[in-house]
Amino acid sequence: MRGANALYESHRLILPGIRDRATATCQGCRYYALILGREENKPACLATLNLYLTGERRVPVQLRAEDFIWLAGKEILARAVQKARQGSQACGLYCRKE
Repeated sequence: MRGANALYESHRLILPGIRDRATATCQGCRYYALILGREENKPACLATLNLYLTGERRVPVQLRAEDFIWLAGKEILARAVQKARQGSQACGLYCRKE
């Protein structure tokens, strides 16, 4: 009887269009970028900046920490680094890389 209901998968109800987002990770997101610091490099979610979220600027693959601080500030940099999780499920702002 398995597979009889396409919307019901194990214990969750998943709509057909949402399945891709539910299985997506941060690494596959358009807004996932590497922040280059002096001593270490960390992944960050650039969806925290309206500049990239609205499409005003292209999302870079790498961004220097000094440039990010100049654009948004230290607090938003810390929030962007905390938001990007390498292996876990992506957030609601997920947009697949092209």
